[in-house]
Amino acid sequence: MARGNFVGGRFVGGSKTIRTISPANGESIEEVFLAEGNLIEEALWAAEKGVGIRPGKKIFEKLKDVLSERALEIAELIALEQGKPVQEALAAEIYPSLSYLDFLVHRGEEILAVKENPPYEAMFAGRRAILYRQALGVNLVISPWNYPFAIPFLDIIASVFGGAPVIFRPSSRTPLVGLEIGKLFKDTGFPPHSLQVLVTSHGDAEKMLRDPRVGGVFFTGSLEVGRKMGEMAGRLLKRAVLELGGKDAMVVFGDAPLERAVNGALWAGFMNAGQTCASVERLLLDRKISQKFLSKLLEKTRALRPGHPLEPTTDLGPLISEEQREKVLRLIKNSGGEVLTGGRSLEREGFFMEPTLVLEPGEASPLWQEEVFGPVIAIKTFETEEEAVALANDSRYGLTASVWTLNRERARRVAEGLQAGAVTVNDHLSSYAEPSAPWGGVKGSGLGRTHGPFAIQEALHLKYVMEDFSRRKKLLWWFPYSPRARKTLHLASQMLYGRRRFMALIKLLPSLPKLLKEAGLAPVLASLARTLGL
Repeated sequence: MARGNFVGGRFVGGSKTIRTISPANGESIEEVFLAEGNLIEEALWAAEKGVGIRPGKKIFEKLKDVLSERALEIAELIALEQGKPVQEALAAEIYPSLSYLDFLVHRGEEILAVKENPPYEAMFAGRRAILYRQALGVNLVISPWNYPFAIPFLDIIASVFGGAPVIFRPSSRTPLVGLEIGKLFKDTGFPPHSLQVLVTSHGDAEKMLRDPRVGGVFFTGSLEVGRKMGEMAGRLLKRAVLELGGKDAMVVFGDAPLERAVNGALWAGFMNAGQTCASVERLLLDRKISQKFLSKLLEKTRALRPGHPLEPTTDLGPLISEEQREKVLRLIKNSGGEVLTGGRSLEREGFFMEPTLVLEPGEASPLWQEEVFGPVIAIKTFETEEEAVALANDSRYGLTASVWTLNRERARRVAEGLQAGAVTVNDHLSSYAEPSAPWGGVKGSGLGRTHGPFAIQEALHLKYVMEDFSRRKKLLWWFPYSPRARKTLHLASQMLYGRRRFMALIKLLPSLPKLLKEAGLAPVLASLARTLGL
């Protein structure tokens, strides 16, 4: 029997199905119903009922317990359907999800609390100003297949915590993992409006974004599709948070901790078979240590163990599809660089290929310029710090980057110069697992930020409220206009912000009784204090 979509707190069937395939052997795992017309409308209706309703932190505490208990089971499903080894699924998908749940439980209320925002303008002294975060619609979460659990889960729980229900559209390559998130919400006891999980066509996903009940979209995927989603959201004046991939650089200087840097490049380049938006795709080596570094990296690359992702000794799983493998092999072939190792398919069932190192590919080649999404590290050398930064920034992407050096001043200087949303020093990619850190990029890597408090803020709308409970019947700048009021406003602006403050103050003194009546005591005292530098 095919797996149903998660709508209104229950799993619902349909008339059409899609088949999910294991990349480890190319065999069918299970069929899933495709959500269409009436079911999508039912999901939108169910979600809309929950706009502005916050479930409360206790249920997130329970969700953390349920996920923790089922961690290995879900990690194995990820391994089976997506292809990453179970250990990677635990480390890169389940663990960050648990950590972020814990963050929301302990800091979420503080993030959503009404914030005092005292007016700076002296004429508004005595008023109270506050900031609210408010849900004004349903959020649409569209996620990719490479991290089918963590990427959508983090966006979903941030949005739901803030009172914005979610319609989640998982990738058609990994629908089982997506529906598992629905099962977690069901088993935890979330209200039926909190989350709807719909396996839909691309066209129906776009229709949902156009629906007036949807207030914004969290999209993770390719630059091309993300640009289309962003343009659509822009035309509709809806919020769009876009994470659109990367071409991340790892910059290794001559004084770097060599063994650590080699191991870091190996893991960050080849984990998840390189199918990570923040993978090390470009390795920049100080020429002074390049030979020694490459010798060690070559040895360790050849020692990696490809295998079925459910096997505990597997280091490298398959690519997601034959199509993806052919694309990666084509990029290697046309790179113009020297293939130091790898560059071929593995002769076994499934979509496996050898981990690959390519030295000095052409700077204009797609292997160097485009996101590869495969187990390939492209390598270039440099001589100066300035050259290294220029090479790293020579990309239309800017998601993450890393600097490897024991010189603290250089590390900070280079980190500041790198065009990326996140930079790590003597590490790569791990900021994804820090629940308080923002996640997102610059340039072609997208717009907006997720994770930490930023995801909650992106999921909601900011409202500013200013309160004035004084008993004044008229303010200085209200009707009727008059020559006296115009002169008073002109002198007040000079007194507060001009160079001849004291002269303006003297000229205003005769108007002080009128000012006290129309502006009030607190604004007048605040204006005098600012003018006198008190």
